[in-house]
Amino acid sequence: MDESTLRVDRCDVVVVGAGIVGAAIAARLARQGLQVAVLEAQQVAGGATGRSAGMVLTGMPGHYRWAVRTFGREQARAIWSLSVEGREHLAETAARLGVPLERSGSWALAVTQEEAEALQESAELLREDNFAVGFRTADPLQRGFLSALHYPDDGVVDAADMARALLSSAPIAVHTGTEVQALEMEGEDVRVWAHRRTVRCSAVVLAVDGYAPILEPSLSRWVSLGQALVVTAEGTGSSLPSPCYADYGYEYVRPLPDGRLLLGAWRYPRQSPPSDAPDPDEALREGLSRFARRYFPEVEGHIVQRRTGTIGCTADGLPVVGVLPHLLGVYFALGLGGWGLCWAFVAAERVVEMMLEGAPAGLLAAERLTV
Repeated sequence: MDESTLRVDRCDVVVVGAGIVGAAIAARLARQGLQVAVLEAQQVAGGATGRSAGMVLTGMPGHYRWAVRTFGREQARAIWSLSVEGREHLAETAARLGVPLERSGSWALAVTQEEAEALQESAELLREDNFAVGFRTADPLQRGFLSALHYPDDGVVDAADMARALLSSAPIAVHTGTEVQALEMEGEDVRVWAHRRTVRCSAVVLAVDGYAPILEPSLSRWVSLGQALVVTAEGTGSSLPSPCYADYGYEYVRPLPDGRLLLGAWRYPRQSPPSDAPDPDEALREGLSRFARRYFPEVEGHIVQRRTGTIGCTADGLPVVGVLPHLLGVYFALGLGGWGLCWAFVAAERVVEMMLEGAPAGLLAAERLTV
């Protein structure tokens, strides 16, 4: 690398990634008086945030019954409470920044009898644990789903608008088209090598979700690449009361304000075809196509846009926050998966509190995945 051609900068903190998590981290640090620079390989919200369906959903995929069986009742309750905290923090921030957020509620829909039983038991457990939910044994959409769990306080927001508003809300230097290529310790500082630029800073935060293992291979112990697909259909004449998700959260549909329908699907890495497959997105496309043909047949012939990409996933489905053992000035907030909006501000707050106060990351700590 020819250092003579690089611009050399200095700041307190570099945040890598200008999605909603990176933007929330940068804004919080800048409000604390730190000099913050955001380096983004593409444009603001050019990754998973830009592909987001904008659905702010409580909890995590798999439904509450699964969480209780997997984590235990007390920890499942804590996870759901934390997601509610993240949902409300996002809503409060949207209101403060003037970004529209609609409290539309959401429906979790069963596509099999086993899932219908899981939803019913989840509703009972959630009510016992004082979460606001409703349950119907009939399909509220009248499209062939077997039952439905309702979260009345969920909502929808434009995630890309949120990221842009956050970055405009504080004195943050944002550099787009600036791919970070390497990180190295330099005394007590961190040197960030990027496209046509090098920055020396006291700390770095990686908020690049699925791209993290590409930038720093050691992060593959915590984060793997999942797949996501979003399609937009227009002219269908469809009318939905609120966003919906089905098949344990892996397929979803949302009405857009202009009358179009947005449908999407995502998968954990273990559900994906081999990386050397001729078309690694084929299985995801076929799965979403089957879902649409069965429950939303009116979209056939009306698809006007398709977007595919990667998302960061962890083994247990929760985001991961920590610091790299071999680069002690490099923090990370990753693994938002397909349920990222309700967790974005939780992950952002945890990593900032870890940096500024030495606070533990709690349920999101990376150590939980290494024991």
